[in-house]
Amino acid sequence: MARKFYYDTGSEKVGPVTGNELVRLRAAGQLDDNTWVRREDSGTWRPLHSINLREEEEEETNPGLVKALWRSGMLVPLLLVALGLIIFILLAVGALSIFWPVLLVLAVVWVLNRLFNQD
Repeated sequence: MARKFYYDTGSEKVGPVTGNELVRLRAAGQLDDNTWVRREDSGTWRPLHSINLREEEEEETNPGLVKALWRSGMLVPLLLVALGLIIFILLAVGALSIFWPVLLVLAVVWVLNRLFNQD
């Protein structure tokens, strides 16, 4: 999903178009470096020369892990699973810290039972 832009021709605002389309229009001479452009998700207009379109397109074609997970809709479920695992581990550690004496006594009784009841 490429980032979208709007550009101002002086008489009208055109868009949304991709960064690749802006590069093509500039190469064809339909836009120059002083054409006012804004990203679709921004209200700030800037001259075309101030936008690094190569960087913009690179970010879209090779997003980071978090952005890729967010776009695929998997980030929230993965975070919920991780949170659930953390809570489970904390509860298990908490339970062991409370019941370790009981577990120790049961282990000693089991070992003594095995030692004295060898048939």
